[in-house]
Amino acid sequence: MPPGIQTFNNERLSQARKARGLTAVSLSSLADVSSVSISQYEKGTHKPQQDVQDRLAKALNVPVNFFFNNIRIDKPRKLFYRSMSAATKGSRTRTESRYEWALELTDYLMEFFDFPVLNLPNLDIPRDHTKLDTFTIESLARDLRDYWNLGMGPISNMVRTLESNGILTWRTAFEAETLDAFSEFRLPHPFVVLSSDKENYFRSRFDAAHELGHLILHKDVDQTTINTPADFKIIETQAHLFAGAFLLPATSYDNELWAASIDAFRSLKPRWNVSIAMQIMRSRQLGLVNDAQEKRLWINLSRRKWRTKEPLDDSTPAEKPSLIGESIKMLVDGKVKSRGQLALDLSLNPMDIEIICELPDGYIFDKRPEIAKPEFKSSDSNVLSFTR
Repeated sequence: MPPGIQTFNNERLSQARKARGLTAVSLSSLADVSSVSISQYEKGTHKPQQDVQDRLAKALNVPVNFFFNNIRIDKPRKLFYRSMSAATKGSRTRTESRYEWALELTDYLMEFFDFPVLNLPNLDIPRDHTKLDTFTIESLARDLRDYWNLGMGPISNMVRTLESNGILTWRTAFEAETLDAFSEFRLPHPFVVLSSDKENYFRSRFDAAHELGHLILHKDVDQTTINTPADFKIIETQAHLFAGAFLLPATSYDNELWAASIDAFRSLKPRWNVSIAMQIMRSRQLGLVNDAQEKRLWINLSRRKWRTKEPLDDSTPAEKPSLIGESIKMLVDGKVKSRGQLALDLSLNPMDIEIICELPDGYIFDKRPEIAKPEFKSSDSNVLSFTR
């Protein structure tokens, strides 16, 4: 049996198929391989011949050597999603497989770089999430701000705040309306994954703060609890409350809110970099409005047709992570690795590397032909020099 066939990794085939959002049936059609064979290859009971490997690689848009490498990271075990519904299962599966690629790429980069050390305080957090009341969550958000020396004013950049404190962030397309972000507490660096689908600066900042809430409050919550609808709802509500308290500290925000009105929230939106909708929810959390007032605010927001798109939503690009992409650039600019070596080492399609790292199209492998340039004739030619 040829070496390539012997070293074929069945887990890689399954990973790539899920990352491309394909079923075994759809992959069998694209690669001209029976779905039964695809199932056997993924289970590891059979190994594909070289010609079949070539067709699978082409169908999945990965290099053939992708199939020969072991998965070098601990697979994700506990992820906090905004939605765990059956409708989002396909998108979650696809995103998680691509997340594994991002984790492997990050591990590769950590062979060359020291990322900022994880910098979280030793907070007194109840192991039982049902013991986390509103007062405790408000206090924890304030304590974290103090520990990170953020003061009590607006946070200029949520993504940079996370990255500078050892929490890695990544943006990717979720391709599901109800999926905005997820997070995982892993060492040495927890991860926050944000959606790039909507490109809403204000919403993305809230998503980052929400996932930070999960990392702080729910590190010890087990997967069974997350999968229980009643507990899941409690956990999501707690992360929402933490995000509000972290982005809009009670005293500071209260002092600046001159009226509990849509116009007041609109005026404070570019100051605190949070949405009008979030300010309505935060005002209710702080007791600045009662139930009846909150209801009228939502009605007013709908009347202005701002429930789905608010003023200023298109004014600022969403915050982008920098650590992973800058690391790739430093390897290339420092001539530690060539672009070709990076693609070979990572065994990924160059386009996937560019997407994961948010690099310009063609950065790893530019397929465009080089621009033709003229050359000066050699000095011993018959070209005559100009004379005065």
